[in-house]
Amino acid sequence: MKFELSEKWWQTPLAKSVGLHVALVLGLVISSLSFWPKPTQITLSGEAGSASAEPPPPPPAPVQAVAIDRQVLEQRVAEIQKQQEDAKRAEEQRIRDLERRAQQAERARAQEEARLKRVAEEKRKADEAAAASRRAAADAKKQQEAEAAKAREAEQQRAAREQERKKAEEAAKAAEAKRKAEQEALAKAQAERERQAREQRERAEQERMLQEQLAAEAEARRRARAQQAVTEVQRYTAMISDAITRNLIKDESTMRGRSCRVNIRLATNGFVTSVNVISGDRVVCDAAVRAVNRAGTLPMSQDPDVYNQLKDITLTVAPEF
Repeated sequence: MKFELSEKWWQTPLAKSVGLHVALVLGLVISSLSFWPKPTQITLSGEAGSASAEPPPPPPAPVQAVAIDRQVLEQRVAEIQKQQEDAKRAEEQRIRDLERRAQQAERARAQEEARLKRVAEEKRKADEAAAASRRAAADAKKQQEAEAAKAREAEQQRAAREQERKKAEEAAKAAEAKRKAEQEALAKAQAERERQAREQRERAEQERMLQEQLAAEAEARRRARAQQAVTEVQRYTAMISDAITRNLIKDESTMRGRSCRVNIRLATNGFVTSVNVISGDRVVCDAAVRAVNRAGTLPMSQDPDVYNQLKDITLTVAPEF
């Protein structure tokens, strides 16, 4: 701001007036120079170096006037310089005043800006506080409503408990009456139960003796049947092995001393449902599988117990030569 004001001081009326006076004084100075006396001319002549000087003419009458004009001019110039210096000092003072006012205005602007910022911050904090207050009020209202709901629920629960208590008292009274009636009935029925208990013990003893007898007979029959089933299993196992051997194509050079274990699953009529190799010589195993498939149906007992033991049978096929 100081630079801009310093640049424009010459545009003020005072500066224009000072400039006009300076131009007038310079014009007077230039015009008065033609009236000044000419310098004395000295001519040197003669062999001996004698010099003859022409005496200067007496000064003309206007010289005194010129001297007076120069003194006035210098005084005027001094006055103009003083006016210029005064104007310059006044302008500088004016510029300093403007700068001071500008600084004051800048400080006022900064203070106002700071005040506005404080006001905005206070407003923001007030808004936040108001929002927090509204939220707190909403939370308090929700909590109050929740507490009211809990109170209503507690009252309902209390009423329900009271109703249940009354029902329980009524039920207790009914139960007491029923208990008394049951005690009376129990006293009457106790003798009957004791009598029936005696009769049940007697019947139970008779039943136990009968069951023991029947169990002994059943065990005897089971043992006999198991022995018979074992014999039947052995017999049909031998028959199945014979049927496989009959259908087995043997080669002494590749099978002598070798064997194969196969698992065979049979239907109730002896039909082969599957045959699988478990372990053994590959040549013997291939021949055994072909023999089982060639037989198609193997011997099977009609006894369910025997079938249950033969339906999933594992055999060892060892060709004999």
